Amino acid sequence: MKKYKFWTYLNKKSYYAILLLCILTVIGTTTFITRNNMNTLDKVNEQNSIDLNEEFGDYDLEDVGTINAYQNDLNITEEDIEGAGSAVAENSSKEEAAKEDTSTTEDIVVASNKEVQETTPASTEKANENQTDKTETSEDVEETFSFSETSSLVWPVSGEIVMDYSVDKLVFDKTLEQYRVHPAICIAPTEEGIVKAAAKGKVEMIKNDPETGITVILNHGDGWKTIYGQLQKNISVKQNEVIEKGQVIGEIGAPTKYSVALGNHVYFQVTKDDVPVDPKEFLNK
Repeated sequence: MKKYKFWTYLNKKSYYAILLLCILTVIGTTTFITRNNMNTLDKVNEQNSIDLNEEFGDYDLEDVGTINAYQNDLNITEEDIEGAGSAVAENSSKEEAAKEDTSTTEDIVVASNKEVQETTPASTEKANENQTDKTETSEDVEETFSFSETSSLVWPVSGEIVMDYSVDKLVFDKTLEQYRVHPAICIAPTEEGIVKAAAKGKVEMIKNDPETGITVILNHGDGWKTIYGQLQKNISVKQNEVIEKGQVIGEIGAPTKYSVALGNHVYFQVTKDDVPVDPKEFLNK
């Protein structure tokens, strides 16, 4: 019986002892965790804290008395207003004086412009006279190149027509050995082979044509042109040169392969607006 009581007592004591041990364990664990969290929180706060002196500098803050003194200095009195008004008046008077000076200079400039306008007509008249002279000269040049169906041409070379003009019917070509149209006349020289201008005109072009060889084109105005082919290379005129009627253009050269059967000759063509015309109608006048 006593043994049973002893174990009962011992069980009760051990129960309370275990209970106390559990409570102490919980308290210790809680204390440890709390301290650990507090240390962690302190470290986080230290990292997130901002040093105002480092960010914004070490500034001294004015006291309230100093600030009030500044405000008193900012108060505007009636004397200050009157002084400002006088300053504005002085500035306005200066601006008016500057405007007067500007108007004076403008008057001077206007006067100088009037003088220039008075002296300008003489030079303008001279310019107008020069322009009139140029216009009259250009008109004279245009009249120089006047040509019409009633005008006459001189023979570019003295000789015989070895191939006649024909655009309405076919003529026999000795070189090509076939019948074809021919928009010009070919003149074989009976004397020296000097080629002359059939009328007064301007050298429009000098070219080397496969069929007509060295060729000179004269522009006589009003759409009329004369063409001289089968010439030598040593041409006596230059492009854009104005030449007189009967002036030497060059000499007859060797014929090209397209007209070699005709012998030495000059290819002579007359056109009106680039349309061939029979040269004989103007040579026989």
